[in-house]
Amino acid sequence: MEKLKNTLVQALEGDERATVRLCNHCRRVAVAYLRTKVKHDDFLLQHLYSSVDDLALDCIADLFGRKGNSLFQIEEYMDRAECSVMTEPEVVSKIRRLIFSKVNEGLFKNYRSFDPSLSKIIRNLKRTLEEGKVEGGVYDSNTGEIEFVDFIRIQKPNITDEILEIRLSGRLSEISNSVEAVYQLKSILEFEVGYSAKLSLVNFAIVLRKSFARRLNIKEDIVYQKSDLRADEINEFIEQSIIELKPQLFSTYVDSDKLHPIHFEKYLQAVKDILESDFVKKSPKEGYFEHFEFYFPEVSYGRYREEHRTRLEYLVRKVREFLVSELKREEYFSRFRRW
Repeated sequence: MEKLKNTLVQALEGDERATVRLCNHCRRVAVAYLRTKVKHDDFLLQHLYSSVDDLALDCIADLFGRKGNSLFQIEEYMDRAECSVMTEPEVVSKIRRLIFSKVNEGLFKNYRSFDPSLSKIIRNLKRTLEEGKVEGGVYDSNTGEIEFVDFIRIQKPNITDEILEIRLSGRLSEISNSVEAVYQLKSILEFEVGYSAKLSLVNFAIVLRKSFARRLNIKEDIVYQKSDLRADEINEFIEQSIIELKPQLFSTYVDSDKLHPIHFEKYLQAVKDILESDFVKKSPKEGYFEHFEFYFPEVSYGRYREEHRTRLEYLVRKVREFLVSELKREEYFSRFRRW
């Protein structure tokens, strides 16, 4: 059997038959990787499983786009000079990482249209890492991995999704935004010395989303999510709850000079967005900081925690309590209206 290293060098030199062989190799690896994800996360891929081979080709297609006679994306990742000094196992490993990255990117694009909450989690995690909000945490766009440079471990396997979900389960109460999610991941990987300091960003987003979904399903105070009310009706309840409480909150914060009126209005907009995210079933699920940051882009995460977090959480709690009581009252009376 021809070595992958020779095939890769020939393909980079423009050999068409070698390019076909390289494409077939990448497709087989992509299909195997996708089938592994189907096995562990069929909630994510079940609607695409019947065409997993086509999906694999879609994910890796960009790798074989040409500029002139060059496979420029592969060349940017690993050129002929670099390849020539690498061993066969090193080439195989590096190509696998590239394929995994492309598959993860392809999944993100495919699911963005019907799973906005997952796509937002992925986008927020990327932004957190790219903006350096967690010390030592970086995002490698070539591999699609989160990496913690504080404690690099060579030749260690990545933590499995199942173990990560178990470790995360006891920390969910400490996670309210993407920055805290990355901090918790860093803490887990730092403690789990048998695993590498790397993890696929998309995998982490999936595990994070699944963990929070499971937690929501078992919380007793989420009775309102079984409501027959439509999204627009719930939104109306949220708006009315804010209107009802606004005079009291205005007196507490604006009249006492704790908040400028403009900032007060921005706070209420953030509260509204947070409650819509919690109560409306198909709304993207984001942390408090992401919602707050939309209205206060000039405030860093550090300043948010020191100066704004407690106030925002209090406002959300006040409006949420009022809203839940109104929703329960509505459900109680609606039983009689249906008779």
